[in-house]
Amino acid sequence: MAEPCRTVVFAGPSLPRRARPATGENVTWRSPAARGDLADLDLPPASRVLLIDGYLIQQHPPSPTEVFDLIERGHEVWGSSSLGALRAAELRYHGMRGHGWVFDRVVDGTITYDDELVAPLDPRTGEAAGVFLANIRFGLGELVAAGRVSPASVSDLVEGLRAVYFGQRTHDTCRGLAAAAGLDQAAVDDLMAADVKRRDALELIARATDPAWLS
Repeated sequence: MAEPCRTVVFAGPSLPRRARPATGENVTWRSPAARGDLADLDLPPASRVLLIDGYLIQQHPPSPTEVFDLIERGHEVWGSSSLGALRAAELRYHGMRGHGWVFDRVVDGTITYDDELVAPLDPRTGEAAGVFLANIRFGLGELVAAGRVSPASVSDLVEGLRAVYFGQRTHDTCRGLAAAAGLDQAAVDDLMAADVKRRDALELIARATDPAWLS
């Protein structure tokens, strides 16, 4: 029987510890990736690296060259949710694979600014203490599809949040702008609960840890 594939997951606020699924011994969890972290990996042949979160503000993120070097060494590299989605979009023609809604929106040009994927963090836990604009975009799309929000309200809210520095996109600020854009209380509550970054990450990990998943 072939040896199980080794998988390394770089995750942070998109998939905090309390939300991570139970995984076997062949999965290693790492903190958000910084410049040099991918280059320093010493992995068995044909390992998988799942890049979900990486530093975008406080430190330099892993460069595209670091990712490409991992691929050249024979490893699978997947990205989703945050920095992983950005790198996967940049390197989709060079061997990196992307997964999920955020990746698709980067590729199609809906998400064009890195700050849509970052939020103020709780310094004690490293978890998001504010909102990710990417999650708001997704939630608004769901509300529009259900006929609960008008496209004009979506435009007003997205433009309003884009004008707010990411570090000040708190839950209270988002709720206030959503109400001002015409969303009722139930729609605001559903909007604030939307978390497509986490959904993308969980889907990718489920695929990577499925024994039936072939490269």
